[in-house]
Amino acid sequence: MQNKITRWGVGPKFVLISVIYGMTILILNFTYFSSLRFLLIDKWVNIIIGTILILIGVPVFLLPAITIDKYFYKNKLCTTGVYSFIRHPIYGAWISFIVPGIVIIIGSYIGITVPIFMYIVFKILIPKEEKYLEKKFGDEYIEYKKKVGEIFPKLF
Repeated sequence: MQNKITRWGVGPKFVLISVIYGMTILILNFTYFSSLRFLLIDKWVNIIIGTILILIGVPVFLLPAITIDKYFYKNKLCTTGVYSFIRHPIYGAWISFIVPGIVIIIGSYIGITVPIFMYIVFKILIPKEEKYLEKKFGDEYIEYKKKVGEIFPKLF
């Protein structure tokens, strides 16, 4: 395991793998499966719902990305704002809001696999980041993990 991790965590690998898969699906969708489209009543309903998801996802992505800098460089664990509800809001924003919003706007049945694939990649890669954070912050991070969900808030 790597002793040091950047502020980006496993993000660069996550992005690379996700973009390759997403672009492949997008190319397949428009080249071979253009007839496999769905409409939620009307194309404008797709556009409105997809846009709403993206508009929710962008601040969920940007605010933690900005906030984490001041904590990372001070070697402090960030547990405020969005981080008080989910441990990995940047990944969560893409998996739960931004990519599903794009898929709904496009109306692609095979595009539905992209956020599912991204979640699987997240689950495979995130243990490395979690182990690093446990080593760096010890019991503070372990307690935080018990209380706060990965990319979805814990309800109970």
